[in-house]
Amino acid sequence: MAETFNLYEAILWFVIAVALFSTAIFDKSKKLYKTNLIISAILFFAFGISDLIEMQTGAWWRPVGLLMLKSSCIIGFAFCFLKYRQLSKNKGDILDQKQQQKA
Repeated sequence: MAETFNLYEAILWFVIAVALFSTAIFDKSKKLYKTNLIISAILFFAFGISDLIEMQTGAWWRPVGLLMLKSSCIIGFAFCFLKYRQLSKNKGDILDQKQQQKA
């Protein structure tokens, strides 16, 4: 049962990775976020790999390398989220300045 769940979970992470990478490459309106999207895609892909490894080991904390991989991905997700918030705030500030210049 746990192996099946990990397989579906890995597939979900791979789908998210492909969606993020596709957005970074093909959506020109997201140019500001391109680097962050690509890094996020790589992290989600690695997290999917970690679930495939977890299927074999039976635990997310064994071996230690798997624990480190999962921990690194989670820390990376947090940094990408913070960077996204920073970019969004800066984008909003730039738009406000442009509107003030028009007025």
